[in-house]
Amino acid sequence: MKSKVVLQGSLAFIELGELLQQLGSSGSTGVIKLLSGHFDEPGYIYLDDGNPVHAEFGKESGVDVLYNFFGWTHADFEFIRDEANCTPTIKKSRMEIILDGLRMFDDGLIPEVGPAPEVGEKPKKKKKSKKQDDLPDIKGPVIDYVYVVDEEEFPGGTDVVAQDRFGNWFWVILSGKMEVIRILPEGPAPIVRLSDGAYIGSIVSFLREGNVRSATVKAIGKVQLGVLDSELISREYAAMSDDLQSILISVDKRLRQVTDVCARAVLKQDVTTDRHKKMKMLISPERNENECLRITAGEAHVIRKTPGGSIHLCSLGAGDFVGAIPFLNSSHEPYSAFVCASRDFRAERYDLRKVKKEYESISNTFRNMVEYMATSISVTTGRIMDLAGKMGI
Repeated sequence: MKSKVVLQGSLAFIELGELLQQLGSSGSTGVIKLLSGHFDEPGYIYLDDGNPVHAEFGKESGVDVLYNFFGWTHADFEFIRDEANCTPTIKKSRMEIILDGLRMFDDGLIPEVGPAPEVGEKPKKKKKSKKQDDLPDIKGPVIDYVYVVDEEEFPGGTDVVAQDRFGNWFWVILSGKMEVIRILPEGPAPIVRLSDGAYIGSIVSFLREGNVRSATVKAIGKVQLGVLDSELISREYAAMSDDLQSILISVDKRLRQVTDVCARAVLKQDVTTDRHKKMKMLISPERNENECLRITAGEAHVIRKTPGGSIHLCSLGAGDFVGAIPFLNSSHEPYSAFVCASRDFRAERYDLRKVKKEYESISNTFRNMVEYMATSISVTTGRIMDLAGKMGI
């Protein structure tokens, strides 16, 4: 393949996290070259099918180098479309890298490399910001207006979606911010904040009659929403293979369960578990399995380890999928969580090549929705880990 620069700009205009997210959404393969006035040599980030697999600067390489690039706030970049000819040194999911990098930079753990320095000036560490709250902000992909059939405006404080109410409307945020709140018997638990490009609703919301909403979504200030053509989306979904439909429903199931765990953590309830200790280890980050399994019987439990214990993120059963799904980066297995199986667990190996090809052929809007769903799982899981750390777990 003949390499060529297909995108260039400045990280002062588009942050590194946003750049990685955009290139990831399009499944791009190539090299991001970073140029800073503070250094004589460039930095490099290698992408394979949208996922960072290697980073290098001088003689250093690996994920820590990539994290440091989040401090290059005024560097110029070029994205060169080419084969990722490198030895992979990064195993984390794209979204987990973005979240960790942004959090570390905001906490002052990564030096900020700003505009070109004066003579003798050195990079300074970014001062830790004072946030009003710790809610992570999820920004969706670039909005595809093909499926937007109408626009609606809501004033601040409006519950656009109310938990436990029926509803099949599906929106994308055109402008403004919203907050996702899971309401438990013990009280309301803010989960995440949503901004431009984020979706309101889930895939299940337009697949089932009388769908009950699993959370409240409230407008923070005035918001402009695009109403998506649910009939068109439903037709596209109906045309998909049973396997792709099952994968999407399984991912939606993960998101709902992870949101529940996050809500309990927000309310400072114990989210640790020891149920896995008597179970068989199915997938482990240390072994770096790349297989995908379809569950035929029993249950699989996705667990994240922390210094103070283990956190149960979700349980999956017959018809669900576990393992490596290349087009879904969710900060779960195989690189960031392990999976334990019940005694009656049964599964079959699943070849993803055919369904991956099908996934790449669906509309941009549907791919954006799936990418956003995986992003939401990553962000919510990251918040669970942050809250667990604050509780000493």
